[in-house]
Amino acid sequence: MHHAFVLMSVSAIYVLFHFIHRKSKALPRVFTILSFAFICIISVLGPQFLYQVRPYTFYISGFAIGLSVVLAASCLMSEGNKSVGLPTNLIIMILGYLTGSLMPLPIIQIVTIILLLLVIIYQIFSNERRLVFGMVISGTYLVCMGIYIRFSAPMHFFEEQSAYEDKILFTTGTQFHKLVVTQWHDDHWFFIDHLKNISSIDEYLYYEPMVHSIFSLNDKNEKVLVFGGENGCLVREVLKFPAVTEIHVVPYDSILANLGKKNHLFTSMNLGALNNEKVTWIADDLLEYISGGSATYDAIFVDLPDPRSIETNQFYTLEFYRLLGALLEKDGVMITQAGSPYFASEAFYAIGETIRAAGFHALPMHNQILTLGEWGWFVASFKLSEETMKQQIIGTETHAETRWWNGEAAKMVTSFGKTYLDTLRVGINSLENPLIYQYYLKGNWDMN
Repeated sequence: MHHAFVLMSVSAIYVLFHFIHRKSKALPRVFTILSFAFICIISVLGPQFLYQVRPYTFYISGFAIGLSVVLAASCLMSEGNKSVGLPTNLIIMILGYLTGSLMPLPIIQIVTIILLLLVIIYQIFSNERRLVFGMVISGTYLVCMGIYIRFSAPMHFFEEQSAYEDKILFTTGTQFHKLVVTQWHDDHWFFIDHLKNISSIDEYLYYEPMVHSIFSLNDKNEKVLVFGGENGCLVREVLKFPAVTEIHVVPYDSILANLGKKNHLFTSMNLGALNNEKVTWIADDLLEYISGGSATYDAIFVDLPDPRSIETNQFYTLEFYRLLGALLEKDGVMITQAGSPYFASEAFYAIGETIRAAGFHALPMHNQILTLGEWGWFVASFKLSEETMKQQIIGTETHAETRWWNGEAAKMVTSFGKTYLDTLRVGINSLENPLIYQYYLKGNWDMN
């Protein structure tokens, strides 16, 4: 439908230009010069400029390139060749446009630039005032190309853009994932493997409940362990508590963690938290550190990828939580992200049952993240019961600076009401029996 609209528009412009060109006997050369200047600007700068405004580049670029082909074909085939009329030009233009619409955008741009060069050369040598005409056309072309090279977006942005609604600012491959960052107004969306991860517009709705809730459960919060947390927002919230003296971060994806420390798209959001002097980076493999760790911590945060594969399922197993228990002080508190209690309900409640099977008391929490939907966590403690944890979280007012978290928010995140799911029938997740992985994949994600 979009290509049909573009083709009809290009055809209409072609017909209009053809008749204007035929009727304009007074200033044919001036009109030709202006036409070629317009061809250069539209075909070379048009797609890039429009990409910066709104990134539906496949259709906008197709229109711009199609228009340049119309003008070039009309100048070349109509001038001085009365035997070639409107029908022939129109057929050639339509065939050229249909061929171009099937090619990848980078190839179309290269072909267009080459064709423009050939058209310029033809017009220069077919004109009596070759020097002046050549200087005007060549100068326009070189200026456009210079601007294009200076301000153009990388071509792979165009190839990936069709999968995203907003403009891509940054994309790279990390240790395990493909990261894409898009922009809408002054906010950024972070996608991992084409799935929304966080957004600067509402990331605090995820990290404030995760951090401020468990700091209300323990007076001693000096040593903190973070698994994952590569984007730095979780550590940013932890640093709001002066009692914290050490933060050990064990990243799952070391390349993503490096971006969290250095890339301005991350540091502007995490306020440079990952470069704070209290933060110590542990380069060990995550599972090796858990298995061989001898240090103990007052608070442990687990912010690892969802159990979408057998590999990530191991971070939600009975064996994993038992190892975490060995790293936790007896009066310490742990919290893990647990996916969505709405979109993957069985997986969410199975995480809670697995934590309880490892010897913890487990309190479920959830919050509505505007850009993610309903998301949840489990708070775990050896010492405090589920009801005690809930009452302390609700009854303790934070003294840290927050954008959303307060006593009323604490009531919201710890309240579930009745669930439609029989939570007693979910199983315990283990390395031998990876139930959460299976629960997660059969969740109702198509409703998201």
